[in-house]
Amino acid sequence: MGIYKKHFPLGLGTTRLPVLGPKDIEGLEKSIDLVSQALNAGIEYVDVGFHYAAGMAPLILKEAFQQTNKTFAVTTKVMYGQDKTADDARKRVELYLKTMGLTKADYFTCWTIWDYETFERIMKKGGIYEGALRLKEEGIIDHICCSLHASPEDMIKIINSRAFEGVTVSYSLLNAPNMIPVLDAAYKQDISVAVMNPLGGGMIAQNREFFSFACGGGDNGDTVHAALRFAKAHPAVDIVLGGVGNKEELMDSVSVFSTPDPELPEKRHERVLHQVSGLSGFCTGCKYCEGCPQDIPTAAIMQARNTLLFQAIPSYNRKGPEELLYNLQLFRKLFFDNGWMPESRELPCIKCGKCERQCTQKLGITEAVADIYRRAAETFYTKEDHKKRLEALLVGKNYRKVGLYPNGGFSKLIIQLYREFFGEPEFEWLQFNSDPKTWGQMADERVVHSPAEIAELKPDLILICTYKYDQDILESLRPYEEYGVRLEKLHRPEEMPWVF
Repeated sequence: MGIYKKHFPLGLGTTRLPVLGPKDIEGLEKSIDLVSQALNAGIEYVDVGFHYAAGMAPLILKEAFQQTNKTFAVTTKVMYGQDKTADDARKRVELYLKTMGLTKADYFTCWTIWDYETFERIMKKGGIYEGALRLKEEGIIDHICCSLHASPEDMIKIINSRAFEGVTVSYSLLNAPNMIPVLDAAYKQDISVAVMNPLGGGMIAQNREFFSFACGGGDNGDTVHAALRFAKAHPAVDIVLGGVGNKEELMDSVSVFSTPDPELPEKRHERVLHQVSGLSGFCTGCKYCEGCPQDIPTAAIMQARNTLLFQAIPSYNRKGPEELLYNLQLFRKLFFDNGWMPESRELPCIKCGKCERQCTQKLGITEAVADIYRRAAETFYTKEDHKKRLEALLVGKNYRKVGLYPNGGFSKLIIQLYREFFGEPEFEWLQFNSDPKTWGQMADERVVHSPAEIAELKPDLILICTYKYDQDILESLRPYEEYGVRLEKLHRPEEMPWVF
């Protein structure tokens, strides 16, 4: 019997707990209460990572665990790269346990295995897996598991190695055709499966009408309920992880798994898969198109382009035009999933056709790649465009002082890129922020100043770096123009954020 099968089928994901950071007392209290409610509602499997919920998830769990007498099972996660040796694995697990106030954990998870090569590194003598074995022998952890982000072929190879008792994989309506062989392999090997992203990272919930085909007779037209039930319908799946941000979401998800599926799981599985296969233009994420001779990230591009199939959603304080909203969705996904930005506007595709020959969905990949480069050019989303923008704003202006407002990720990138493109500047960088907590603090080896100091410091230019609040900041700084301070926004109206 699979190791996860003993638990309530809904697992608690802790990435979306409603807290902003250690000083968000109200958010911490809400999050602790939410976890307590989840445990009292019968949820047992708790998935946690150190950076989840603004880095507060382990501490939130510690408080919630102390408030309940319910049974729970928690993960500890060790990722290759952050940790490499058996001793590293032990230290990481000990840190998890100390932070959560526990003496042992049910599950050790080899976290985020990207490919078979990473698996081999984990398995080397003296490596992470050896550390897990030692912890299991000592009774500090009970089961050795993993989370897989590799290609389906590599996932199957890793599952068939039988190194792990349980695996966590991303599975939903979005990637079902390619993931079924992976789940079949796990079922054959009697390896328990926990599913993450059952709602496709929120895409299914945001586009309920598009995915309404998933609804069967007993789902009452609720696409989210149908999608969650579909994720559980495969016999290999024992846990469906649900990230929750409030009590309503939590209890709604609990209700889905508190009663038997109104449709036979095998019938739901067969019906939905038949309809998914008929989706037009949808990339299922199989990654067969990878291996471009020009190093174009075809798989990442095609996955990101799924966002173009759905309604454009206002974001980053932008409500339109529609093309801008679509581009924000598209490049944001590319940034977070792949960290990719074109070097220049020049299309490198040689139209060899390799990607399209390997595509299981027969998608027009070369045309899609050309469209991505067109959009990148129109939104100045290339490294070449960033260089030209900095040159136009800052080079050859005889500035003595240039202020960056606010300091943070954008300002750090600007300083870094200026040095990379043009060397050390002849002017002095100044950093400003409206948050009193930052005043007088050092950031990137520079003091952060209050806006009230602008008149005294007299920068020649203040470059407004942020994307989301650039217009608000511009208006707030208008009075300083009378001191001869020039104000410029980094981003042009149609431009993509330099930092998402």
